[in-house]
Amino acid sequence: MSEKTEKKDKPEKPDVKVALATFNERFMAGLIDYGIVFGAIVFATILLTIINMVNWHWILDIIFWLVGLVLGLAGIAAFIFLQIYMPYKKDGQSFGKKKQNIKIMIIEDEEKWTLRDVQEGDLTPIILRAILGWFEVAIIPVVIAWYFITNDNNRQRLADQVGKTVVVQVDPETLAPLNKPRTAETKKEEKPAK
Repeated sequence: MSEKTEKKDKPEKPDVKVALATFNERFMAGLIDYGIVFGAIVFATILLTIINMVNWHWILDIIFWLVGLVLGLAGIAAFIFLQIYMPYKKDGQSFGKKKQNIKIMIIEDEEKWTLRDVQEGDLTPIILRAILGWFEVAIIPVVIAWYFITNDNNRQRLADQVGKTVVVQVDPETLAPLNKPRTAETKKEEKPAK
């Protein structure tokens, strides 16, 4: 079988018809969101390490160990809030995505690649995306996510492909997807005057 025949048999996924978020926008949003989560967990780990190194009175050990545990749990709660609750309840945006004027959208029809906003009932794809996204950030080198985002026509990283989502650029006021990508000039216009 020739290569031309194989290409005809394997349908290519069509391109999304709105402006997609760039790797840099997604990376900066991720730094904000995951920075909060990792910050709480790292702080708790450092605190617990210090407690284990210093031989304080056992009551203080218990108090500091509990504080470290609470901070670790706060990091997990921050992850759930930022990566699951906010995108599900706040129109596909977390703190970082809101700052970068991007949002998650659900792929409604995979053949036509029509998109829709995150709605009630979309909790499963958001959870899948969050869990796999955490693995992409924490376990798999970020280079893999960069590779997928920069080499996929629809800039989908692995978590997007599994969750059937895409990240798009949006108008900061209406949150409507942009039809054409932002330029440096439009980014300057979006920033509020001081």
